[in-house]
Amino acid sequence: MRRGAVGLVCCGLIALAGCGGGAADSAPDATSASPTAPSTTTTTPAPTTASPTGTPAPEALSRFRCQQVSTGWAAAGYLSNTGKQKATFQVTVYLGPADGSVQDAVTQRVADVAAGDSVRFRIADVPVAGEGPCHVQVLRSSR
Repeated sequence: MRRGAVGLVCCGLIALAGCGGGAADSAPDATSASPTAPSTTTTTPAPTTASPTGTPAPEALSRFRCQQVSTGWAAAGYLSNTGKQKATFQVTVYLGPADGSVQDAVTQRVADVAAGDSVRFRIADVPVAGEGPCHVQVLRSSR
């Protein structure tokens, strides 16, 4: 078992040495220290704003539009508070792929929407992160 594992490791090192593209004498000899693998650690950028807070509330959004305007892209729509208390909504929008990568977005807070009321919001300068549709997230918090 041990002999097979050593054989596989040796074959792997020989295969990697063959992929180096250099001359045969440029490969490390068997007496040198084992090479260290390049670092594969990636750093996730720190968010520039606070993380979203609240409960997802897509049902509060109606008549949402995201359209190109003379200064870039803008988004607008209506938020309806169907609850029994005042609510604050947080609307986050960006234009681009939904591939799980970090994207720039713009967030607008719509505070103190009365119970049973509906308000219009507009967000200018929606960030564009490549080709893709306009994405919107609505969060609701009672405050």
